[in-house]
Amino acid sequence: MQTAARTLFPFAFASRADAAAGEYSLTDLGEDDAGAALLPVAINDAGEICAAAHRAGGLVQGWLVRGAQREPAGTAMCHDPASCLSGNGHLAGTTGAALREVRAWASHLGAFGEKHWPGIASFAHGVNARGDVVGSALFDAGEFGLSRAFLRTAAGGAKFLTPPHGGTAYATAINDAGDVTVNSTPLGASRDDSRAWLLREDCYIALPGLGGRRAWAAAVTPRGRVTGRALTAGGATHAFWWDDGVTTDLGTLEGGASEALAANDQLTAVGRVLRPDGTRRAFRWTPDDGMKWLDTLVSLPRGWTLREAVGVNARGDIIGTAVRRGRARGFLLRTTSGA
Repeated sequence: MQTAARTLFPFAFASRADAAAGEYSLTDLGEDDAGAALLPVAINDAGEICAAAHRAGGLVQGWLVRGAQREPAGTAMCHDPASCLSGNGHLAGTTGAALREVRAWASHLGAFGEKHWPGIASFAHGVNARGDVVGSALFDAGEFGLSRAFLRTAAGGAKFLTPPHGGTAYATAINDAGDVTVNSTPLGASRDDSRAWLLREDCYIALPGLGGRRAWAAAVTPRGRVTGRALTAGGATHAFWWDDGVTTDLGTLEGGASEALAANDQLTAVGRVLRPDGTRRAFRWTPDDGMKWLDTLVSLPRGWTLREAVGVNARGDIIGTAVRRGRARGFLLRTTSGA
């Protein structure tokens, strides 16, 4: 990763709304030097943000944002160069100037995907403070590609993660304790029959979902709580929360399909709802408030709509993607509680 730091301002601005008007204050993450919006992907407890800027021709530039400073964090074709961020600043994602050449990489490991799986497309989806990285490698299996979940340890070893019943598998996140979320589709099963797992100390714990055939784990908190989406017995897609063997249906809004994309151990989950009219809108869920539209919790400047929330840290700050006057924007919501 290049280390030359640049100032983020004047690309970003904070709303001047009175804090009493909402639980958060809004910051527009602005644009990069090429005029592409910085769209956040992950935030850690130190407040560092990794973001992607989608440029012309499908090239994506990654950035690490530290306060008013930003640093380049790799490039990739049509994929996020920096898709995950650890608490101590490790970045991981995908690198490659062409679609056939994309490989998993990490800021502390380089392009390790090419080393372990030469010629195979690979993608990093999670990294922890130890430097362990999880993700997926896509193999040619005839008519369909076969995804294999992997764990690449900081010590240098790499292995595939194979949940019970085999099939195609994706590892989506890892915490500092080494818990890994893995999603799989058994061999011969329909793609709608996906299963979610938590890999803990070499044991696969089945996440039961919400009564339907499909479940997908998106994120794991430092204490091993998992959030994602699952089918209910009635066939609706709802966000869920799994904690120590108990699965909670987080519900939805306006009859849409909800999905939790991130959570913290203060029991806040964030994500998006696909509404019946095809539009997306960001939500926040807490045990006290349930699921609420995120834009009802902040005084937004005119012309803004919050489309999805993709990260929340221990302080409760939230990142995501919005639309402002028809154009995509990245946002940071800082809590106004003074915590």
